[in-house]
Amino acid sequence: MKLLRVICLLSLTCLLSGQAALAAAGTSSPSFTWTGPYVGLHVGYGWGSGDTNFNPLPDPVSFGMPATKLTPHPSGVQGGIQAGYNYQMGCFVAGIEADFSGAGMSGARFSPAAILGDGTQFPALTAHQEINWFGTLRPRLGYTVTPNVLVYGTAGLAYGNVSSSANTDFRPIFPTFAYYPASVSQTNVGWTAGGGIEYAISKCWSVKAEYLYMDLGSQSAVANPNLSIPFQVGYKWQTTANILNFGVNYRF
Repeated sequence: MKLLRVICLLSLTCLLSGQAALAAAGTSSPSFTWTGPYVGLHVGYGWGSGDTNFNPLPDPVSFGMPATKLTPHPSGVQGGIQAGYNYQMGCFVAGIEADFSGAGMSGARFSPAAILGDGTQFPALTAHQEINWFGTLRPRLGYTVTPNVLVYGTAGLAYGNVSSSANTDFRPIFPTFAYYPASVSQTNVGWTAGGGIEYAISKCWSVKAEYLYMDLGSQSAVANPNLSIPFQVGYKWQTTANILNFGVNYRF
C-alpha cells in the first residue's frame, strides 16, 4: 500500500508539473519526449559463473569417486546492437527492447588428482565454459528524474549460445584407468533482469549505462569411454552472467 501511494503521488506530481509547463508555454508542445522508436549500439564487459557438477555413475560409492563441483568464471568483452520503442506518460516511460550481443566470455578451472588417507580417490578434473553470443527481449519501465534523465528497471527473456566441456581423468593415479571427456554446445533459453540510466543529450541522441543479471539455464552430458570399466560420469553445467553495458541510442 505504501508503494502504491508513492506511485500515485509521483504520478500526480508529474501530471501537475506537466500541466504547469504547458500553461506557461501556451499551447506549444513539449520540447522533448521519450516516446518513439530507437536503435543503438552497446559495448561492455561480462563476468559469470559456470558451475560444473561431476556426478559418478551408477553411484559415487561403487565408482569410488565422490560427486564434486568446479566453477569456471567466464568473463570478457561483449557488445552489439539494440532496438526498441518507448511511450511516455507524464514522468513514467514504458517500453520494450530487444538486443543482441557477440561475446568473448570464457573461463576454465582445474583440480589435480589426489588420494586421501582414507583411500578416497580424486581424479584430475577440468572444466571449461564459453558464452559465445546472447540476446534479450525485455519490457522496460522507467521514471524521468529530469525531462532528459531516465532511470529504469527491466526484466524478460534471455537466450544465448554456450559451449561447455569437462573431463575426469584417473590416469595420473591409475595409468590403466580411463578418462571421461565430454562437451556440448547449444543455445539455451533463460531469463534476465536489471536496470539502468539513460541521458538524452539532444532530441535524437541519448547515452546509457545498464546492468543485467542473466541466467541461461543448464546443459548436461554423460561421458562413457566405451571400455570394459562399467562406469560413467554425468556432467551438468549451470550458466549465469553479469553484464555491464554502455551504449548510445538514436531516436526517430
